[in-house]
Amino acid sequence: MTEKIETILENLTGQEAPFKPDIKQKVDMLVKASGIGYSQLNELLLMLGYDRVSPAFFQFLLDGNASAKKNNAFLSLDELQIGIDRFRERAILRFGNVKYGFKYLSAIDEEKLHDELSLFDKIDESVFAARHDPLVPIVPIDGDKTYYLGYLIKRKLDERIIKNPKDAEARNELVIRDKIVKMGKKNHEAYLVSDHMDVYVATSMRERHEYQIVRSVVSEIFSDPRLQKMKIRWFDPTQAYCEERIDKGLAEGLMLKRADCTLYLAQESDTLGKDSELASTLAQGKTVIAYIPAVTVDEQDVYVERLLAMIKEGSPELTDNQTVLQQLRIFYPGAAWFDKEVMSWLSDESKMDLSLAKRKLGDCIREHYDKRATTLKESHPLGIQVHLETGVANGVIVARSTSQCAELIRRVLTNTLKFSIKEENIEGNRYLFIIENITQSVFRVVSGDSFLTNAFWNFYLTK
Repeated sequence: MTEKIETILENLTGQEAPFKPDIKQKVDMLVKASGIGYSQLNELLLMLGYDRVSPAFFQFLLDGNASAKKNNAFLSLDELQIGIDRFRERAILRFGNVKYGFKYLSAIDEEKLHDELSLFDKIDESVFAARHDPLVPIVPIDGDKTYYLGYLIKRKLDERIIKNPKDAEARNELVIRDKIVKMGKKNHEAYLVSDHMDVYVATSMRERHEYQIVRSVVSEIFSDPRLQKMKIRWFDPTQAYCEERIDKGLAEGLMLKRADCTLYLAQESDTLGKDSELASTLAQGKTVIAYIPAVTVDEQDVYVERLLAMIKEGSPELTDNQTVLQQLRIFYPGAAWFDKEVMSWLSDESKMDLSLAKRKLGDCIREHYDKRATTLKESHPLGIQVHLETGVANGVIVARSTSQCAELIRRVLTNTLKFSIKEENIEGNRYLFIIENITQSVFRVVSGDSFLTNAFWNFYLTK
């Protein structure tokens, strides 16, 4: 153990010691002899100017339980630090800071401490598996049909018929749309009456291929055996239709309120609506899992071909060159000013080397999503939001595969997310981070700015 006992107890209490006695020799002799027992830990705390702890809290530090036992002791400072890290994780998850967590949890009686610790108890998957089937089930709408639930297609079809009343293809699509809209309305009602709502899927779609991609990703995640056996229920806006925007906003607000977590799908471009759903979830103290696809160098050619095929299916009038240029505008908007090759293709489409353009698009897509993931994990303000009720600073879990998403959803719902504590010195201040273990995302954070911390918690704990 490299940490001094003073530093270890500072970790426990969340503050520097008011008194500075030399206790190293006493602690060394104590550890070598019988270990640090309950009364001895309290004496050390008092000597440094800290509050005493209850027998139940001492037991929690020792083994994670709150049922006090006699004659227990920490046999090393390493053991004590492990117990303190266990406490700090709980304190930060529950209260957003260590100092208040220590003052509250170390003083309450055994029964109340049991109640607090039970908030972190695992929820068995059998609880979900035992659910009854929904009375009104969701009727799945195929990915190549969900586009008809959007508002753009109706406008486009109406415009085509106005221009050409005999446009049989447009009239046939309107018939298809009416059928899909009826299914969407029934699904909308099914979502409203569903007695369970586990996950809210936050998306933004305009073009046909975006609907297809979202449907494919959502299906892949929730068809995962880990979630299927639990009878998970989720709100998928690509499966529902509500014509009135006010009612649609209210319904989606209700789904956000009811769901235990939000699955945020990062796409070609993101919208205010989807970002506000992310922020709203964190402001409720709930978990956001942001899915940002990881497109490797080896996979990007296949990814590009699949994307272009979906776009061509919805817009067959576009040439291959036009389709690639359209996507380059989205994923590489600066190319029209800074990339000489793209600039030449824009000025004369016949000059385009299609293979080269596809490789360039693949590089841009890979870099776009990698940058998006890094930004959301490390620098974007949306990545950390305050739970409005408690003041706890919540972070976004950034997943790069559908398999990760499925496992994370399972862990969120069963209360089995795993974490580690990370300390970082930023401009001379000591920050604490709770890191989610699968994705290494910041899940909770404690600021090291003492001036901000004092003002923040003074206002939050008195409002």
